[in-house]
Amino acid sequence: MKGCALNFKINIFPMKSNPQISLILAGGYGRRAKTECPKQFVKVQGHSVLAYTAAAFQQHPDIDAFYVVCAEEWTEAVSREMRELGFGKFSGTFLSGATSIDSLRNGVEGLLAKGVSADTIVVVHEAVRPLVSQAVISDSLAVCNTRGNAIAGIESYESYLMSPTGIEANGMQSRYGLFRAQTPQTFSLGNLQRAFTMAARRGIHTSQSLFTFMAELGSYPLYISQGEHSNMKLTLPEDLKLFEALVKGGFLKLP
Repeated sequence: MKGCALNFKINIFPMKSNPQISLILAGGYGRRAKTECPKQFVKVQGHSVLAYTAAAFQQHPDIDAFYVVCAEEWTEAVSREMRELGFGKFSGTFLSGATSIDSLRNGVEGLLAKGVSADTIVVVHEAVRPLVSQAVISDSLAVCNTRGNAIAGIESYESYLMSPTGIEANGMQSRYGLFRAQTPQTFSLGNLQRAFTMAARRGIHTSQSLFTFMAELGSYPLYISQGEHSNMKLTLPEDLKLFEALVKGGFLKLP
């Protein structure tokens, strides 16, 4: 496949020919959720939201290891909970940054410092998406291995109002051809390293997510892998209430 605006080749790998790991981003503060602590550390049935997210990668047969990116004050609690749950694939923490993309950069640099090979496949996932399924992780890996990258997405079933004020609409966007991006978002470690090198040269530092970061760099095409409506991001208080209800109802259990 030809290179793109990043000026490097997007490497494609046969399935499971290289290590496959996950970086779980758990550095946010989540003020919109109005919780006493960051929502990824809110306890549900005795365990953090992060623990339910990590369990999905612990259970997946094609994930070799996972790391958590979090603030320094949470590193000990994270490591302790992962040990108590017997999550043998947990391989350590990296310190988060001021933004999600800063946290990802720290994670990438941390992996490189540990000597992780550039051809390792890295599944980047938000800690506040604890309902990610095994099928979503599998498809992200499959699409990345066959096409070079993967962005989990779901096709829009609704059209959008265009409103700069939030009061009145002055336009619309049809639902056709629109996909809502989720995580996981998956690239090789080498491609992530080269992307951050290019971003530093071009002064790109404030991207909202890995998906928008790659888009700002002009790294197209970005390939869509399977997302699910149940793979929701816990953002508002009602999201946490719904998640708590699902756990209490037995929909989601820790191993």
